Amino acid sequence: MANQYEEDEDDFEVDTSQNEAPANLRKALKRAEKEKKDLAEQLASIQADLRSRSVKDVLATKGVPDKVARFIPADVSTPEQVDAWLNENADVFGFSKPADAPADEAVQANIRSYDRINAATQNVNSPTRDADLMAKLSGAKNIDELNAITGNPGQRRR
Repeated sequence: MANQYEEDEDDFEVDTSQNEAPANLRKALKRAEKEKKDLAEQLASIQADLRSRSVKDVLATKGVPDKVARFIPADVSTPEQVDAWLNENADVFGFSKPADAPADEAVQANIRSYDRINAATQNVNSPTRDADLMAKLSGAKNIDELNAITGNPGQRRR
């Protein structure tokens, strides 16, 4: 009669391929750890690059020299944090704090005035062109030459 504790001996036979299973798991673990380390290094470099770009962008919009970026702490990474840090330390680095809206409006008014001046002076005759034109007008011998210089095609006569 069979005992309930008797088991088939075939179930306990050790397969030689199973002896390699722990070694394969260790190799897979090492590969996974190496891949994790590589990805962590890539992530760190990408985050550092992103931080430096955002810091430089904020510094450029504020008109602050790029050399100030070396002094910004590593934990300050978002544009809002960089802006707050700049406002807090503006007197240390010798640049002024961002002006209020009226000063910003004054800057915009100056820019508009500058643009108007540039637009007005773009098509102005230089003194040498005026002198040349005066010499041509003075040297005209007849009315046809004078009309050619001034751009009038002809003169009506009554």
